[in-house]
Amino acid sequence: MSRIEIKNLSKKFQRTGASDQSAVTAIDSLDLWIEDGEFFTLVGPSGCGKSTLLDILAGLSTPSQGEVLVDGQPISGPSLERSVVFQQYALFPWLTAAANVQVGLESQARHGQGLNKAERRIRAHEYLRLVGLEGVEDKYPHELSGGMRQRVAIARALAHEPKVLLMDEPFAALDAQTREQLQDLLLDIWKRTKTTIVFITHGIEEAVYLGQKVAVMSARPGKIKEIVNIDLQDRQSVDDIRSTQQFGEYRHHIWSLLHSHSRQDVAASVEKTLISSGATA
Repeated sequence: MSRIEIKNLSKKFQRTGASDQSAVTAIDSLDLWIEDGEFFTLVGPSGCGKSTLLDILAGLSTPSQGEVLVDGQPISGPSLERSVVFQQYALFPWLTAAANVQVGLESQARHGQGLNKAERRIRAHEYLRLVGLEGVEDKYPHELSGGMRQRVAIARALAHEPKVLLMDEPFAALDAQTREQLQDLLLDIWKRTKTTIVFITHGIEEAVYLGQKVAVMSARPGKIKEIVNIDLQDRQSVDDIRSTQQFGEYRHHIWSLLHSHSRQDVAASVEKTLISSGATA
């Protein structure tokens, strides 16, 4: 488990061959604190910098300004202490489910850490059982459904017991029923492991259902518009908690935050067009 501190974070992308003035600012002066063992969700419009932020947290990209600290230490690159689950399953098609889960464990072993070969296989089987996939250890990705492949990806991300789990819209490509099943599975795993989870989504209901806190991001350049504390009962102890009044109030509040910003963006775009065309006084 780990605490994450993001201080004055900005990220700019320079167009090839273009001047500094034409750089695209994806994230601007973003500050965020994620507590140890917290389930933290981020929601925002397309292009607001959610995935860029996740790449920086994963060590796959470096900020243009500011810093990101995990337990007080700056992120200097990818680390097995921070696992990533992407929207696409990203499994190796030539490896079985169990072998895919062992990838991170094998990386640990190459660095003189972790488990021997027999122990790695046992651990892989344990985590496949944890995600409800007992009996598919020797099957290849093409033999599994989309939901099962994503379960393998989650098992792989967790098997080497990272401090932080980063998830970039991992259920977006799944049908509604499978998505809800995996949301419940993820909550079960989080309750057992208390791993710090940062979960990116476009879905307001998904953000509310999963998160202890929901960070609402503005359109590009991405900033934190508001952090909403979610105080719901145990999601799985209430039948259809999504239909309760409290859940609906959280959903509507976040919807209002997102859509009010969208209307402001449209109004600003129209005004800019009118000014450039000379249509305003």
